[in-house]
Amino acid sequence: MTYTIKISDTSEKAKSIIRMLKELSKDYSFLEIYKDTQSISEELEKEIDKRLLFVESNPETGKPWQEVKASLQK
Repeated sequence: MTYTIKISDTSEKAKSIIRMLKELSKDYSFLEIYKDTQSISEELEKEIDKRLLFVESNPETGKPWQEVKASLQK
């Protein structure tokens, strides 16, 4: 099992934790720490949340994946 922990480096305390984890990762092969370069913008995250809320509130407006896939393969 793999765990993901997100730490924003916006404070000194957070940066300190990141440094500590980087040091620990040198001694423990099961620990990896890296900077996430695939973050999405706050604006995009809000849009995704908005669309998710719409889909959850209006399930009848969607189509099954098999139907969408079949129409794309035509």
